[in-house]
Amino acid sequence: MAKAKAKAKARAKAKARAKAKARAKAKATLPTETLSRVARTLKAVAHPTRLQVLDVLESGERTVGEITAAVGSKPAVTSQQLGLLRDRGVLASRRDGPHVYYRIANRHVVQVIHCVRRSCDAGGKEAHG
Repeated sequence: MAKAKAKAKARAKAKARAKAKARAKAKATLPTETLSRVARTLKAVAHPTRLQVLDVLESGERTVGEITAAVGSKPAVTSQQLGLLRDRGVLASRRDGPHVYYRIANRHVVQVIHCVRRSCDAGGKEAHG
C-alpha cells in the first residue's frame, strides 16, 4: 500500500512539473506582433550598405552628403537606405535649412549588431583557425 501511495505521489509530482513547464513555455512565447516588429527591424539592418550607414552614425549625427561620401554609394541609394532605416525606427532625422541630418534613434539595434559582429568574428576564427 505504501508503494502504491509513493507511485501515485510521484506521478502527481511529475504531472505538476509538466503543467508548470507548459505554463512557463506558454508565457515565454512573444506575441506575434512583437515577433513581426523584431523581424522587420532585423531585416532593415541586414544589408551591407545599411550596416555601413550605422557604423558611420555611431560617431554622431551626419548629413546625408557626409553619409553618402563615407559609404561610397550614390546619393539616391544612400537616401533610400536612410529612409528605410528611419521608417523602421532605427534612425531619426532632422532638417536644418537645406541639410537633413541623421542620427541613431535606437541604440539597442546597434548593440545587437555589435553582438552579431563579435559572434561572426569569433565564429570565423574558430571555423577557419
